[in-house]
Amino acid sequence: MLKGIAVSGGFAIGKILKLEEQTITYPLQKGLESAQELARLEQALAEFTRRAEQSAGRIRRIVGKEEADIFTGHIYMANDPFIARELRQKIQSGYSAEMAMESACDSWIESFSQARAELTRQKAADIADIKKTVLGILSGKRIDGKKIPFGTVLAAKELTPSAVNILERRKTLAVLSERGSPRSHFAILVKAMEIPAVVAVEQLMKSVENGQRVIVDANKGEVIPLDK
Repeated sequence: MLKGIAVSGGFAIGKILKLEEQTITYPLQKGLESAQELARLEQALAEFTRRAEQSAGRIRRIVGKEEADIFTGHIYMANDPFIARELRQKIQSGYSAEMAMESACDSWIESFSQARAELTRQKAADIADIKKTVLGILSGKRIDGKKIPFGTVLAAKELTPSAVNILERRKTLAVLSERGSPRSHFAILVKAMEIPAVVAVEQLMKSVENGQRVIVDANKGEVIPLDK
C-alpha cells in the first residue's frame, strides 16, 4: 500500500495512466537577431494568454469564478512588467526567446522558493507552469494534449494547474501525484472539480505501471496497487 496526503475525498478503482514529465529541448544559441526573438516571444506570450483565458473560461463554467482566477493570475504573472523587462534585456543581449524565458523564470522560481510564506512559495510553482507552457509554445509542442480514457486513475510526478486541461470528471476516476501540497493551486482545482486526489505519494511513479488497476481511498490518502 502507498500512502500520501488526501486532497479531495472519494473512493475509486481504476487503471493507471502515467503522465510522464516532458523535457522541452531547444538549440542553445546566442547572438541572435533580437527583434526577431522579441517578436517570437511576444507571439508565444499572446498564445499563452489565449490558452489561459480558455482554461479560465472552462473552469468558470464547471466550477466557479474563484478557481478560474488561478488562470487569470497566471496571465498577470506572465505579463508582469518586471519579468517582461528582464526578458527583453536578455534577448537584447543575444539570448534566444527560449533561453531568455527559461533563465528569467528560473531566477524568479529560485527567489519565490526561498520565501517563508507558503502562498509566496506557491508562486514558484505557478512560474514553473508558465515557463513549461511558454517553452512548449515556442518549440511547437503541445504539452497538455494527452487523451484520458474512461476509468483512468492519473498518476504523475507533479501536477500543475495547466494539467486540469486534460481532466474530465466523467473519465478521470482519481488523480495521484508523487509531489505536491494540499494547498497548491492544482489541489484547489481538482478538489473543486470533485475528483478524488492524493498528493505526496512516495515512490508513486516507480510503484505503478500503465494499465495497472489500483484502489484509491482519497479519504485516507491510500493507494493500493492490484494486478500488474
